[in-house]
Amino acid sequence: MLDSELAAFIESPVMQIVGTADAARRPGIARGVGAWCTGRGAVDLVLSAWQWPQTIANIEENGRIAVTFSRPSDYVTYQIKGMAILRPASPAEIERSAGYTVSIVSTLMRNGLLPEIIAPWLTARDAVVATIRISSVYVQTPGAQAGTKRASIGR
Repeated sequence: MLDSELAAFIESPVMQIVGTADAARRPGIARGVGAWCTGRGAVDLVLSAWQWPQTIANIEENGRIAVTFSRPSDYVTYQIKGMAILRPASPAEIERSAGYTVSIVSTLMRNGLLPEIIAPWLTARDAVVATIRISSVYVQTPGAQAGTKRASIGR
């Protein structure tokens, strides 16, 4: 399971960059709009199926996913890897995603970004939830520890 420190980090206003690939290993990217730990080594992540159709198709095709969570103030960064399944977002999850959006926009604005630059990244239109069963966690903060494995889940 994820420890409480990493769970709190994932649920805080951090940038959420999603990586997937199709069967030919062509990459797909997306931005998450809210994530929370569900226990037992799993994270729920909200994505816009409207904005990121290739990422959604890749998850549906093979389930493989990597999500990088990076704090904009100091670039403390972790990446989770695992397998995901998709389902429609519930009204409560869409509301939770909206709360994340307010928090991350505020955070990014404090770091000098204008709202009109941020807005295109953060839509929950046609929201889906990727439930990710985490297989590994990596430290990706720039520096000597970057790329080191933090934890293995379920092994």
